[in-house]
Amino acid sequence: HQAKRKLEREMGTSKSFPTPSGGKWTAVKNGISDYLSDGNSVYVDQIIGSVLRAGGMASTGTSDKPGLGVGGSGRGRSGGGRGGGASPMGRSSVSRAVSGLGTFAAVTQTQGLDQALQLLGLSDLQGKSAAEVIARIAEHLAEGSDGIQQELLTNTLREAIFEVAALEGDSSYQGLEVALQAFLNREGIDGLIRIFLSQYVFDRIWVLIENHVERKADTIANATAMASAVRAACGGHVDQLIDDAKSQGQFDTVDWFGKGGQVFADRIVQDLDSHLSALH
Repeated sequence: HQAKRKLEREMGTSKSFPTPSGGKWTAVKNGISDYLSDGNSVYVDQIIGSVLRAGGMASTGTSDKPGLGVGGSGRGRSGGGRGGGASPMGRSSVSRAVSGLGTFAAVTQTQGLDQALQLLGLSDLQGKSAAEVIARIAEHLAEGSDGIQQELLTNTLREAIFEVAALEGDSSYQGLEVALQAFLNREGIDGLIRIFLSQYVFDRIWVLIENHVERKADTIANATAMASAVRAACGGHVDQLIDDAKSQGQFDTVDWFGKGGQVFADRIVQDLDSHLSALH
């Protein structure tokens, strides 16, 4: 049971779907089998790239459009709706989340959590528990998408904010504000965006392959090792993108309160999408 719980923690919060078959998904499944047979990390990038090139979501209808967005009809776990859309529609929902997260972080860092919530139209959350505040912020920033894409974005945003807050026992509103400001002063807005994008990319990949990995892995330990490898690779690619943007001074000139924030978010997500989709 402990091994199973560890696997669930490693694999993220979203339940998986049956991994699609045929077409471009053959390359995905071959990559999974190759990794499970010898653990060579070279296969991880192949899997990430092939998943994004294949696109689609087996149990919600299929889409051959590649990218970071989750395609399909939306008739999966979330029950109806249009779905989050494949790229560029799905990618747009991610860039909106990045832009909103950056704006929230900028106001929290400089003016405090009260002002950040007021900007989001969530003033009623002032003084509430950290868990309630974080959950509502995540839901708000994921608006504009629906179905599976909304669920992935909401879960990822919630986990990213929880991670940076690192409350460690202080679950109060004041504790959340202090923790967020301390993180942002130490790591910057790019640190929060880095964590969000790393988690989102992993969840986006893993929700589509977890089912096949669990069926093909000989042991839970092997499946967990593969989840860790995919998570690390996703984080590495996001780190590279963010580090490049920082070295060029791009974060220093972003106006998170104007159109510049959305333009910057669009570019970051598009660059990440293109980079990951080209992995072989």
